[in-house]
Amino acid sequence: MFSYRQIMLQAVRIAWKNKYLWFFGLFASLLSIGAEYQILMRAMSRSASLEWVYGWSNFFHSGIFSGRIFMNLGSLFQSDPAATSIALVMMLVVLAAILLLVWLAVVSQIAIVNNSDKIIKSRKDVAEVGLHQGLRAGANKFWSVLGLNVLAKILVNVLVLIVSLPLIFVFANRGVAGFVYILLFVLFIPVAISVSFLIKYAIAGVILKKEKLLPAIKNGWNLFRQNWIISLEMAFLLFVISFFSTIVIVIAALILAVPFVILAAAFLALFSAGAFWFMAALGGIVILVFIIACGSVLTTFQTISWTSLYLKLTGKGGESKLERIVPEKIKNIPVTVK
Repeated sequence: MFSYRQIMLQAVRIAWKNKYLWFFGLFASLLSIGAEYQILMRAMSRSASLEWVYGWSNFFHSGIFSGRIFMNLGSLFQSDPAATSIALVMMLVVLAAILLLVWLAVVSQIAIVNNSDKIIKSRKDVAEVGLHQGLRAGANKFWSVLGLNVLAKILVNVLVLIVSLPLIFVFANRGVAGFVYILLFVLFIPVAISVSFLIKYAIAGVILKKEKLLPAIKNGWNLFRQNWIISLEMAFLLFVISFFSTIVIVIAALILAVPFVILAAAFLALFSAGAFWFMAALGGIVILVFIIACGSVLTTFQTISWTSLYLKLTGKGGESKLERIVPEKIKNIPVTVK
């Protein structure tokens, strides 16, 4: 029987018993597994919309796409070749680090989906798969999954930008601005959220069904269209779990910080300011590692849950909670068009 509780309990067991998946979850979290929540928050927040627009505006006006950058580099080489060479090397190192993170994020997303699929199908909570199998699957499907993630980012950001326009620009008539915002929100935010779900299913199709890019998008759309209520219910449940998990993580981090605060104060009184800052830095590192580890586990759990849902929907299918609570007499009313 289709059950959200079974799906999530299974995801918890798999994530806990296969701790190597946390490594993949660490990098997969860079792809914002809860994108549908961020879509709503950004569209409803004027400050978030302004920051997003100003960030992209500054990037495009930075001159990085201008031909003058090469002329400026030539002038810098002539005036101070050593410093310019060091700066270029540092820029290349930063670029290489960014590309490595992108590669790790996409490969990790693929690895969690691929390995959790094998674990679920084995009907056990542990299967004969590990880091190596995950990395190999990630390398094989890297470009298709990267393309889907890039497509999702472009489409969602464009749609959210359109919705945010009344919040970004000050209209003379606030009533008109409010009306336009509500109209755009109603029209485009459901589309943006639909794109987020579509991409989840398309990625699963590419990895698990070996589908090509365009067929995966088409099949992902059909799967979402047929199961949009289930998708929304699943997203809501995962949001609730993530929300309360975040509260627990924050409380745990604060409790973890208490001994470091006490020790830092004692070191300041007994030794020196240097000892105080050493203990404060050590506490900050420990808390940061704790928060990152918890985020990795949460991302792993969410990805496994979506993978399990995909397998259910493409297998025997499922019935949403709303459909289950609707009386059979209402569901079986024939619909005729005259």
